[in-house]
Amino acid sequence: MDICLKDITKDNWLDMIELKTTKEQENYVALNAESIACSKFYDDYVNKGIYLDNTAIGFMQYFPNHYEGKPNEIYIDQLMIDVNHQGQGYGKKAVQLVLSEIKKMLQYQTISICYVQGHTVMKKFFENFGFEVIQQDEFDETIMVLKVN
Repeated sequence: MDICLKDITKDNWLDMIELKTTKEQENYVALNAESIACSKFYDDYVNKGIYLDNTAIGFMQYFPNHYEGKPNEIYIDQLMIDVNHQGQGYGKKAVQLVLSEIKKMLQYQTISICYVQGHTVMKKFFENFGFEVIQQDEFDETIMVLKVN
């Protein structure tokens, strides 16, 4: 079984909004429908479905962080794996794939992510990829950065 990333299109966006998290995780991650809707107002948002063979199991979104005055940075805004597929290494593989994809875009020197205070599982998860905490923002989110170039 292979994990791959697919662009979100009119043909598969419904697959993304049908994915579920646990009740507790709802406090830490935006709804996929909200993320996809937001991306329709910004041309440079990239939405990716995470697929196990041909089955949708997760969603990722990233974009260049020039809105924050960081033109050499990509921001991973969303990562979720469907509750029925969590704990099987699929999120790790999806992050490896997206990091590889981003690193091919040579104009970016850093990749940033954030996690909501209290969701410490994500801190440890991203530290495994080399991300380091750099600050706490005004929304109780912890910002982590990975240098790529």
